[in-house]
Amino acid sequence: MKTKDIVKEFHLDDCTRCHNECAEACPVYRFFGTWHPQNLAGLFLEKGGRGLGDHLLLWNCVTCRACTVACPFDVEFADFIRELRVGRTDYHPAHEGLIHQYQRTQASLPTAHGFKSSKTTPGLKSDKRIKKSHEFLAIARQDRLGWVDDALDINGSREIVLFTGCLPFFEIAFKESCGMSSLHTARAAVEVLNRLGVSPTLLEDERCCGRDMYDIGDRDTFRRLATHNIEELKRTRAKTVLTVCPECAYTIAHTYPGSFGELPFVVRHITEFVAENLDRLNFRMQEERLTFHDPCYLCRYLGVMEAPRNILEAISSRHPVEMERSREHAPCCGAGSWINYGGHTRAAVNERIVEAHRSGAEALVTACPKCNILFHEVNPDCSWKQSPIIVRDLMSMVASCLEGKGRKQP
Repeated sequence: MKTKDIVKEFHLDDCTRCHNECAEACPVYRFFGTWHPQNLAGLFLEKGGRGLGDHLLLWNCVTCRACTVACPFDVEFADFIRELRVGRTDYHPAHEGLIHQYQRTQASLPTAHGFKSSKTTPGLKSDKRIKKSHEFLAIARQDRLGWVDDALDINGSREIVLFTGCLPFFEIAFKESCGMSSLHTARAAVEVLNRLGVSPTLLEDERCCGRDMYDIGDRDTFRRLATHNIEELKRTRAKTVLTVCPECAYTIAHTYPGSFGELPFVVRHITEFVAENLDRLNFRMQEERLTFHDPCYLCRYLGVMEAPRNILEAISSRHPVEMERSREHAPCCGAGSWINYGGHTRAAVNERIVEAHRSGAEALVTACPKCNILFHEVNPDCSWKQSPIIVRDLMSMVASCLEGKGRKQP
């Protein structure tokens, strides 16, 4: 886009009219104490869009949208950042590029058949990551349903698809270091849906939704992932797509139609569906005092804030407590698009765990796979490792509390 078009599209003139309300909400500014969203917008206007390549926010911004909530003029600063990133590659990928490599590998695979795994993968830098390459490429090609056993009832409904996103890959990439299983979330989602009488359709050749690729400016990879998923979802003729990940929900429900036109199905995060059907479920009450961490894409992008809290009320014998910052004012966990991890990422996790502890909670609950991973693994030196706070996945908790279930929580 041309500079004048960017200014008009993202209302950057409005971005210079307030008194930096966005600064305190920005996790990058909170850590570094310099370079807030208004500063970048002002420089863009001053320099005509030139010379901003080294601005701190360009790649450290986690596109959490907290600045927009704080902005009196509703400037969509995250979209402005996304536009500035298009076509650029001068960022530092987290986890030595493993996650982005996986997503680009998926985008290059035309079908789910005829795969021969490789023991080496371009773009992976460490021996530890390279040893995983044949596993994650197999998942990319892919054994999407290898975690499904006879205890789960799937593919009995043409009405509802359950989109599990990158959970099979996260299981390989993070289970060892996290000490938690991402596929517990997928299994739990199916178990809860089964208890509600739903036998969800699972896609054998589902791909990453492409959110990270879109946000880092790799629109070609995003397009290939999105068009594949749209074709797979349309093939099911389903009326509803439920997602486990809030980013998947927003991407399929909003970014896909914005790029490819209207879709013939409704997309919802699974917490919305479960919350609406709580009266059909019987629970053994959870004894821990709980607090909920609102994921950015669930609270600020999708506007879903009460559904997870209603679920916690239903499964807990003790009233859940709120942290100092909650709902649309909740801070980002720091995951962003898996890029430029540093001190601000560790600080985001530390701050949130401290808030959870101060609230009197015994367990911090979230409904986002990325948040779960960040709180468990990305920052192994964080002080929360010595904290009494336990981090739990919401859907896994729901499944473990179902009457008649005795499955241990992950």
